[in-house]
Amino acid sequence: MIFTRKNLWQMLAMAAASVVLGLGANFVSREPLPLWRQPALAPTAATEVPVGEVDADFLLQAGHAPGTLLLDARAAAAYEAGHIPGALSLPLERFAAAFAELEPQLRTAGMLVLYCSDRACGDSPELARRLWAKGLKNLLLYSGGMEDWSGRGHAVEK
Repeated sequence: MIFTRKNLWQMLAMAAASVVLGLGANFVSREPLPLWRQPALAPTAATEVPVGEVDADFLLQAGHAPGTLLLDARAAAAYEAGHIPGALSLPLERFAAAFAELEPQLRTAGMLVLYCSDRACGDSPELARRLWAKGLKNLLLYSGGMEDWSGRGHAVEK
């Protein structure tokens, strides 16, 4: 095949059109390749920890089993006003001091169940992240929290 100037310009035009069409398709794609814009960051271990969820029935059956600790992530005043029987207070507002006091118990526990006020409360997921960062991996969340617990008519300890 003989390359002429006309053939060369046609090949260059086809290559440029291919690049433009490919970039345009990538730009409008639902999952574009990150060429110019930053990709959406996937959850990392620092933001998201693999924690299972439990409900009130689980707490009634396994909440007081040997090796299981219930941890109330709410503020100390809320804990004192009423908490799930047997729960220990580990409020985010004084995490460092409370963790230091409870660390021996936490490290020997077979399972840690965390809760806060209700499903909208972010304290127990944040507590889970902090405990995970401290090396505690045996975590479960009772996402219904005190609202669900007391709403079902279960005992509240003061």
